[in-house]
Amino acid sequence: MKIALDFDGVTAYTTKLWVQKFNDKHGEEITTRAIDRWGFYEPLGIDLNECMEIFSETWRDWTKLEPMEQDMWQKTKMLCNIGKTDIVTNASPEAEKYLKMWLAEHNIHYNDLVFSSEKWNLDYDVFIDDSPSNIEKIYDAGKIALVYNHAWNRGVIEMSSLLNNPLFGGIKRVYNMYHAIDILRNIKYHEKIQAQ
Repeated sequence: MKIALDFDGVTAYTTKLWVQKFNDKHGEEITTRAIDRWGFYEPLGIDLNECMEIFSETWRDWTKLEPMEQDMWQKTKMLCNIGKTDIVTNASPEAEKYLKMWLAEHNIHYNDLVFSSEKWNLDYDVFIDDSPSNIEKIYDAGKIALVYNHAWNRGVIEMSSLLNNPLFGGIKRVYNMYHAIDILRNIKYHEKIQAQ
């Protein structure tokens, strides 16, 4: 099994530091609760270019970036035991050295760091992601998408094919990494049964 694990919003709590940087730059006092939809930058009065520049600043300031969950190193180790697990991100490739330092600092287990703006075209069986548009395109490609729960992706609807037969594409919401691990173990179990 090949697993694509997203970086921002799934492995790392990038949103928290992004909000701090936005507040510092604009003299605002918003919280992460203000990030309640995917195009969150628009209601904040900035364009996509400025949004991405703040993300670049966030990645450069990697020492202040927190893991999305406690013990993420242990959870990523468990993922690697289930299958080949790559960190697959839409981050700018210029952020590579910062992301690698962050991953090493937090002992995150993974095989490769992959940069792609079209994740759904990559050769993975399962994607753990928080982007509503990525999730939709992953599902349309006939693959399994585990949507990591956030306010900005609450509109994503689970698709029943994963629930009825985990060997075919589908969408399932996960509320933490242990939840994702349980689902992946179930999928792996079904693969073994079907192979017999």
